[in-house]
Order: sequence, then structure tokens, then C-alpha cells
Amino acid sequence: MKKPWKYILVFFLISNSFTSCAQKSETELTLDKIIEHAENNSLYRKNVDWTSLKKEMYALVKNADSVSQLKPALNLMLKKLNDTHGRVFYNNQVLSYYNGEIKEHQKNIDIAIYNEIQSGQVYEFKASIIENDIGYVRIVGLPVGDNEKMSSEIQNSICELIQKGAKKWIIDLRYNGGGNMFPMVEGISNIIGDGIVGGTKGVTIQESSVWQIKNGDFFYDEQTVALENKCPITDKQKVAVLTSVYTASSGEALAVILKKRVKTKFFGNITMGMITATDWKQIDSLTAMSISVSYYKDRENNLYNQYVDVDEIIEFEPKAEINKDKGVSRAIEWLNEQK
Repeated sequence: MKKPWKYILVFFLISNSFTSCAQKSETELTLDKIIEHAENNSLYRKNVDWTSLKKEMYALVKNADSVSQLKPALNLMLKKLNDTHGRVFYNNQVLSYYNGEIKEHQKNIDIAIYNEIQSGQVYEFKASIIENDIGYVRIVGLPVGDNEKMSSEIQNSICELIQKGAKKWIIDLRYNGGGNMFPMVEGISNIIGDGIVGGTKGVTIQESSVWQIKNGDFFYDEQTVALENKCPITDKQKVAVLTSVYTASSGEALAVILKKRVKTKFFGNITMGMITATDWKQIDSLTAMSISVSYYKDRENNLYNQYVDVDEIIEFEPKAEINKDKGVSRAIEWLNEQK
């Protein structure tokens, strides 16, 4: 008679495996999903030893019984990825992020000003005529929301300036801390002009994208706002772009879109350095994550993996009145040059 112990052992191991999976808590399953998404989609995924990292993460939170207690493991993951643009959200609050080492150009950041710009409550969108035919447009960070409404508000202001005689432009991105790039770009698409205006570069071709303006509409691959073009501009007009160290994320994306554009020059300071496109993944009803998936690139395929630079460094004084603003003054001088 054959001894059944081998079959009993195999049955025990299989049963134990199913029991172990069944006993995973909701918190553990959430962590599994977060890790899986980062391992498969992060721009920096190839820089990480995932076997080792997973062991460290699980050890850090082995007694966690809620998603909020996963923070040490999530912080470790973003640090190992060196993803300073990534975030994990829980119950509509940021649960985990990684600031990274402060870069040299970031050392003079005024935290109070940074917080004011990020709040979106202190510095507002502005559009006005200065110096006869120069239109000044301040594009600030915008939230996720009604893209058509926000785009229309910006475009309508541009159209009013055109009616008042604007033929040259100052696009001020110094107060733009990021957010929703679609209305930012769509609103000034007429000024930017038609054509390929940049895109993103990921680990694979499938993870890369193209930014294009067609007939005054901005396209992110196939996604667009499709706003009615109320005041088309037929020629490439002169544009001065103002940036600061507070220009971040989608504010930097808009700066990249204006890079290498003809009749365009950048003034101010190099930008924050949050120069990656991020995704959005809903993990469960209360948990979501956003990680870096690609770098920005301009219309000539130059990659931006540190910050967006400027042609002339000009001191930024956030509280200065527009007639005493050094950046605006220098932009006006250049726009008025007969070249």
C-alpha cells in the first residue's frame, strides 16, 4: 500500500496557500495594489530592486490595520523611486509624498510665497493691455473641473485684448504652481499657434505622448477640450515668457510648450523642477495615487528632466506692482526691440 503522506503534504501546502491569500486584510490588499501600480507604471521603476523593496515595505507596516498606517512604507517607496512628484491620497488628503533633496536653485524659496501660490487664493488670473499693443496674461494654477468653462474664461480675455490692439504678449507663469494644464493651454492656444508643441517621453513608446494644437485646439494625444475658436491669430506674434522657481508641474508643462517657439524669449528664473507627467489611479473608494510616468519634451524633442531654463535671469518680487515689476519691464523692453 502506498503511503499517502506525500499527497497529504501537497494538499496541506495548497490549502495553506489559499488560506493565506484569503486571510489578507483590506489594508494589505490596498498596499499590494499600490505597489503593483508603481512597479508596472512608474517612470523610475527600472531603478528599483522590487524584491528587496517589497520586503522592506511589508516589514515596516506588518501590524498596520488601516491605510493611514501604510505611510512609512509608501514614503519609502517614493523615496526609493526618487519620485518627488508622486503622491498617495487617502480620504481626500495627501497621505504620502517625497520632497527629495533640495536642489541648489530651490534654496531661496520663500515657503510663505510658495504656500500662497499653491493655495490658488492669493494670486489670480490677470489679462490687461500694457504699453499700447502688449497684452499681459498671468496664467495661474487651475484645479480639476469644467475645462470648457475655464478655457473659455481665458480665451475670452485674450479675445478682448486682441480687440484692444494686442499684437505682442507677456505670458506670466511665475505664479503657476500647477494643476490642470488643459484650460491653461487651450485658453492661449491662439497665441501659441498650430502645430506639434511638445509632449512627454516615458519608458516605452506606448507611455509617451504628443501635444499638438490644431485649428486653435489643444490636443494631448486624442484628448481635447474642443473649444470654439473665437478670435484666431493668423501670424506668429512675439511672446515673452516669465517663469520663477515657483513655476511647477503643469505650469512647467506650459513653459515647455512655449520653448523653441519662434519669436519667443524666457525671462526670470529656472523653474521648480516637477517636470514629469503624472497619472491617476483609483486604488479603492478612499485611496488613490498619482506617480510620475514620463518627462516633458519640447517641440524639438529636447527632454526636460531637471527644470525649465530661461534666457535671461531676472529677480522675481511676487508682491511688486506691475509697473515696478523687473520681469515685466525687461519683457516690455525686449518686445519693443525692432528685430
